[in-house]
Amino acid sequence: MRGSDDLFVIRQPEDPAEPAVLRRYDTPDGSGPRPVPGTEGLWQTAATGAPDQEKAVRRAFQRVHTLGEYLGEGDFATGADALIVRSRRDQAHKAVFAGAEFGGSRHRVHIKGARNLQGTARHADRVELVSGVCLFSHRNLRFVDEHGDRTELLRADAAPPAARLRSIVTEGELSFYEYETVVRQARVIGDVAAMLPSSLPLTVTLDVPRVQYYLYLLDAFQGGLVATELVQDYFRLVDGRYTQVLDLFRRHIRRALDATGRTDATLRVAPGLDPLAECLWEAVTTGGVPDDEDLLGLMLATGDPLWKELRELDVPHGRHCLGYTSYLAELLRATGLSDETGGALSINVDSFGEALLFDQARQLRQRLDPPDDGLPSLGIYAAETVQTLRPDGHAASLYLTDPGRYAVDEDGARVDLFGLVDGVYAPRPGVT
Repeated sequence: MRGSDDLFVIRQPEDPAEPAVLRRYDTPDGSGPRPVPGTEGLWQTAATGAPDQEKAVRRAFQRVHTLGEYLGEGDFATGADALIVRSRRDQAHKAVFAGAEFGGSRHRVHIKGARNLQGTARHADRVELVSGVCLFSHRNLRFVDEHGDRTELLRADAAPPAARLRSIVTEGELSFYEYETVVRQARVIGDVAAMLPSSLPLTVTLDVPRVQYYLYLLDAFQGGLVATELVQDYFRLVDGRYTQVLDLFRRHIRRALDATGRTDATLRVAPGLDPLAECLWEAVTTGGVPDDEDLLGLMLATGDPLWKELRELDVPHGRHCLGYTSYLAELLRATGLSDETGGALSINVDSFGEALLFDQARQLRQRLDPPDDGLPSLGIYAAETVQTLRPDGHAASLYLTDPGRYAVDEDGARVDLFGLVDGVYAPRPGVT
């Protein structure tokens, strides 16, 4: 099974001991929207021949067309269909991912910042592209308390553990979430690069968290619910996974860029919260975790002008917000704000769940007196061709519903999902 024209759906079973089930759906022939069978809130609609097409769908395809004209290079066309994902809590709210064919691949994308584009990308002096991927997934790393119960802490809003933590359970290989996200976003980055004027210098910033993940365990440590040795083990585990994910991401992006002839592109690694690493290692050794203001002070001491600006704008900077602020800083840096040079076309290629970060960064940019160069900030969010469902049939974030590496198809045959993703996002025939 392969091909990004199709849609693959993995449904999680009610019984965690049972394997997830994979189904494939063809692109719809009819023009009207139709629910994807066996799902709740997941719809498909053909791109053409629909005079009564929903406004949201028409707008999504118009943004794809506008983006293609703005980037201005390479073969570009709207795709055959759109994917509509309705909110589980409120069916009136939905995200539309319109089909786009560019750079030799097909994607379903949600685009931000393309509503009132003026001119073309040739007006830019350079392109700054930012992309990222989180570590682990909810299934891939759990903490076990003294009663043998597992708890998940890898969320800013996670509840504190109910008992003292004794051990960490993790799978040795990458989660399906990590692998799929890396392969999908690298493919999109390569395809976007193919659409850009080759004369424009291109920098791709890889914003992969590391020290941001240290913060998740600090409350439990301060509350006496986790021993120093276990925190140190967790930090080492995070460091190892960071290196593994970053290396994979870098290789896939470089391969995708080289295939488009953009061997001149620069890959940059975002520093994130690295200035806090030594301090936090020392803190868990001595037991004296710095307060929020001290942590912020260390970031301000780096001299990064964006952290100073964000502090003055009262962007939340408490311990649980520091990671979020670091991601905002990179999106703002891509616009050229930090060096006041302007001339930067900024593009965020990420998963749709990160689009709220992009929205906030754009709002902050207006408050920070941006250069008057008329250049936009663009967000390009490709839907997963391999969608995941909760047991109730509702679509969910792959980070939250990671099925693991293997599923079974409708005939009960085992499917390697890593291999499926490789096929889905492989260059199309005739494209290197």
